[in-house]
Amino acid sequence: MSLVADDVVVTYGRKGSAPALDGVGLTLGKGSIVALVGESGSGKSTLARCLVRMREPAAGRVSLDGTDLLTLRGRRLKAFRRRVQMIYQDPYESLIPRQRVRDIVAEGLAIHGVPKGERDGRVREALMAVGLTPVESFLDRRPFELSGGQRQRVAIAGSLVLEPAYLIADEPVSMLDVSVRAGVLSLFGDLRRTRELGILLITHDLATAVHVADRIVVMHRGKIVEEGPARRVTAEPAHDYTRALLAATPDLGRP
Repeated sequence: MSLVADDVVVTYGRKGSAPALDGVGLTLGKGSIVALVGESGSGKSTLARCLVRMREPAAGRVSLDGTDLLTLRGRRLKAFRRRVQMIYQDPYESLIPRQRVRDIVAEGLAIHGVPKGERDGRVREALMAVGLTPVESFLDRRPFELSGGQRQRVAIAGSLVLEPAYLIADEPVSMLDVSVRAGVLSLFGDLRRTRELGILLITHDLATAVHVADRIVVMHRGKIVEEGPARRVTAEPAHDYTRALLAATPDLGRP
């Protein structure tokens, strides 16, 4: 089972002359964490939008377990939305300020028609899974009553409540204090192990990638320039761009 981008092309500009993605290929399997690394403007978020079918490629194919996403319509597309969930960069903007935590996490269940009688238990289970315990102390809080790390955990719970197979996490810790980043990254590792989730971690930070990912994919100017096991890519980078990213990353624990 896998989520696959195959030779994907996305272009911008009136005549499509500026490629945001230029023949990109990537595979995300269940139970694995792949880090997609590159500077701002390299095409990482554009690829993420293609993987969740928020954007259609000009060429190439994105598939889930062999099924082309562009063939999905109606109920099949709605079922896909449950299986592949996205977590956004800024927990300060991705949560509705006036909603309580219980309603934020339950929103996806309501959209997908889960009976009301099942929602409360599913919400509580999701909050426990992301470490927001005791659950009773969080259910009726609003986002302004939470820390940045807690807000991002609520956002993650809102994705987990639908029991997805894959998470696309777009810079999920870049807006958080350094002191709480490790806890959120550790959570991704736990979810991968306990739920066999496939997680695409989008980041500009190789230090983040090497400590949590199985594989690193390096993107530059809309192309993948290097990929491989996380330790190998950071210990023996083959591409000049990867070496430049490493030079700007002081805390990889290298001798």
